[in-house]
Amino acid sequence: MDSTPLSLQLAREVLAASASQNWDALELLDRKLAQHLASLGILSEREKAALLALRKAHAQAYQACSDEKYRLGMQLGEIHSKQEGWVAYAIENAMYQDENPA
Repeated sequence: MDSTPLSLQLAREVLAASASQNWDALELLDRKLAQHLASLGILSEREKAALLALRKAHAQAYQACSDEKYRLGMQLGEIHSKQEGWVAYAIENAMYQDENPA
């Protein structure tokens, strides 16, 4: 059975999910991709070309995930670095509230 249509469909779906940062869809597509790859036998040249397109789409999605992971890590680091100041502010504010009840 020709795997070309499924490979190309998966490539389109991976690119679309990656572009829209739909991480849940990418997780599902990653499982579908693994099943698809496991089912492949000897490939025709056409199937190899479609698989190459799928590989490129997957690489782009992987990079998008890596970039987002880095961005979130930086954001969490920034939040953590400000945590001490927020705690000090909250304690000071609570002490002020205790000293000046409404």
